[in-house]
Amino acid sequence: MVETWTLATSIIILYLVLMVGLGYYATRVLRKTLDDFYLLSRTAGLLVLFLATASTYHSAFAFLTSVATFATTGVTFWIGAFAWTTLAGIVGYVIGKRIYLLGKARGYISPSDLLADRFNSELLRVITAIVWAIFIVGYITVQAIGLGIVISIASGGRISYEVGSLILVLATALYVAIGGLRAAYWTDVLQGIWMYLGVWLAGLLILYKFFPGGPSEMFAAVREVKPELLTLNWKAQLLVGNIIVFGVGVMILPHLWIKFYAARDTSTLKWTSALTALYLSSFYIPAMLVGLTAAVLNVKGAPGLEPGFIKALTDKYGSADAVMAYMIYTFTHPVVAGFLLAGAAAAAMSTLDSFIGSISMILTRDIYQKINPRASESSLVWVSRALIILFGLVGWYLAIQRPGLIFDIVAIAAGGGLQVLPALLQAVFPTKRVYINKYGAIAGLIVGAALVLIMSVQTAKYFGTPPSLRFPAGEASLYALIVNIIVALIVTAITRGRS
Repeated sequence: MVETWTLATSIIILYLVLMVGLGYYATRVLRKTLDDFYLLSRTAGLLVLFLATASTYHSAFAFLTSVATFATTGVTFWIGAFAWTTLAGIVGYVIGKRIYLLGKARGYISPSDLLADRFNSELLRVITAIVWAIFIVGYITVQAIGLGIVISIASGGRISYEVGSLILVLATALYVAIGGLRAAYWTDVLQGIWMYLGVWLAGLLILYKFFPGGPSEMFAAVREVKPELLTLNWKAQLLVGNIIVFGVGVMILPHLWIKFYAARDTSTLKWTSALTALYLSSFYIPAMLVGLTAAVLNVKGAPGLEPGFIKALTDKYGSADAVMAYMIYTFTHPVVAGFLLAGAAAAAMSTLDSFIGSISMILTRDIYQKINPRASESSLVWVSRALIILFGLVGWYLAIQRPGLIFDIVAIAAGGGLQVLPALLQAVFPTKRVYINKYGAIAGLIVGAALVLIMSVQTAKYFGTPPSLRFPAGEASLYALIVNIIVALIVTAITRGRS
């Protein structure tokens, strides 16, 4: 009889081959221009744009860390997640439409193109690119963490976390480098379907294996062993901060911003936003079923699962993010486990591909092309490819340092991206009165981004921040945004005559 690890690992490898094959096929229609390499020549239809947006938004964060967070925080995560996924759809519908119209009219490729043009400031372009590059590295890292966990568990520990992460990161970087973000869009369609079916199948299989009576029996068990998981466990400012960070901050990070440019028309963008909100919100339902089931089993144990197994996984992988993958591998049929773990890999790869693509675009378009304005389109594509491989490796290196829970790292990355919001709102909602000029936008962005790093618990230790000024990343990002806006308004008022 074929062992579970053999089947599971083989299915994941076949999946990787399929993704690289799609990347290669994308090169057959790729025109060697930045517009086609990154934006599909602005022709993305509803199916492609919707699934690319939804699968890119949901990453290892949704498939892995959401289950871990449900297991430790409870239904609080669902309350926040429902709010921020709904807000994400609204952001795409309202702000995304305006970004699309400006991008089409002015020929923007990178997000910084819009801000630099609107504020007539190349300095703002460079600073925005640097800020995004710093925070995007965190997002790349969490996908590499997820991929390492998935392949390590799927192989029954025969492929180490470090080696597994490297294999999957390089496979992702390869198909993006070959086919550009055109390849990422195409693979994201398949990955968006695969990961959605996978999380629902995993949720239902694991729930009914341990609780034949369904959700009501499971909730009764949670109430018995850990009733606090059924109450709100985040204080108000953390809840609001997380809703804004994940609902707005993620949506205006470059990997999703450029998808607004790629839309075929405004109707496509509007339907994409509505469908994305439904996809994202419903994704967390099965994740909650698995997470709360894990919380019960962590106390009571089960055949093949010792009480306290979450701590054991945390000790091994540096966080509780392995809970979902471990339960899939342990309690589902080998073929099903392979399919589901490939879905978990799809969740990470569908975001990793867009992030390494977008960071290469930022550095190529906003920095390298400005230094070397005579560079040909073909040479810019090759520079982009080199950067894709480079940042894939950087993310892998940071991932093997085991930096902690994916949820916390994503919150910092999205919180940094959120600091672009004041300048963006001024740019896409023009008013007779200029509330934020280029000086205010630059000052606010620098201060806000710095405060996210200085005040977030996970990074504050590197800056010697007093304990009283250390907060969870979502809360720190909210405070940073408030200070950002205040600084931007004050600097604008002081420099109004010079703008």
